[in-house]
Amino acid sequence: LTSLRTAFGEEKGAELEGKLIGKYGAETKVSILKLREDEDPEIRQLADYVYEHVFVHYTVKQWGTPPEEIDPATIARVPVFLSRDDRYFQDPYQGIPEKGYTALFEKMLSHPGIEVVLNCPAENRVAFQEDGTVTLDGEPFDGKVVYTGAVDELFGLKFGRLPYRTLDFQFETWEQEYFQPCATVNYTVSEDYTRITEFKYFLGQKLPRTTTVKEYSRAYTGADGEIPYYAIINPENNALYEKYRALAGKYQGLYLLGRLAEYKYYNMDAITLRALELADRLIGE
Repeated sequence: LTSLRTAFGEEKGAELEGKLIGKYGAETKVSILKLREDEDPEIRQLADYVYEHVFVHYTVKQWGTPPEEIDPATIARVPVFLSRDDRYFQDPYQGIPEKGYTALFEKMLSHPGIEVVLNCPAENRVAFQEDGTVTLDGEPFDGKVVYTGAVDELFGLKFGRLPYRTLDFQFETWEQEYFQPCATVNYTVSEDYTRITEFKYFLGQKLPRTTTVKEYSRAYTGADGEIPYYAIINPENNALYEKYRALAGKYQGLYLLGRLAEYKYYNMDAITLRALELADRLIGE
């Protein structure tokens, strides 16, 4: 609602606000796709304006495809929020680990029961046999395997490569206290990059300089050094993923978890909860 007045002026913004709240209610979140199908021509015109300035170009940059070819659930992750609460999330508790994620994972992985092996693809150690058995380093293994990587690569791209998006990061340090007004600014129309993140805002650091990172999205090819970050969710890719999921289901002790292994778009809080629930289930078995 704040943006309505910024974009269209006080009088027109108030008029549009009245129509939107009258139709959908205050403090509600509405998909842009639903707004574009509204019977009121003014609401449809507003929706087209938002669609053009927020969704179309950003989606092409982020996903390499127009919004119409992306799963509606992905587009719905960024709804139109009929409120004056300008935060991206409205969760009652929001935060990050006190010392950052690096320290969090370092502490977790230092547990004496965990062995960390780097620069070693899972398929170099774990193999899945045609008879439904699993081997670890060539020996039969009847324990549990929780896999969080790209599931197509785990099975040697047997049915073809699943499409993912990767990111290139450009770090820059500025001799000034702050570079931008908040932690993350998305560039929905201009520029080749999708967003700039300024880390100082997260932990409240006080320094005379600041570091930012620009994110450039492109297709994941599987080349050395590339990291798959986002599944490109649409009916064709989902059908391909189902082949891999069905194959994984033949192995009783194999569990797929996370964005890549499940070919889903999880936020941090959702996947943390899912991991904890799986851990509780496995511990209870």
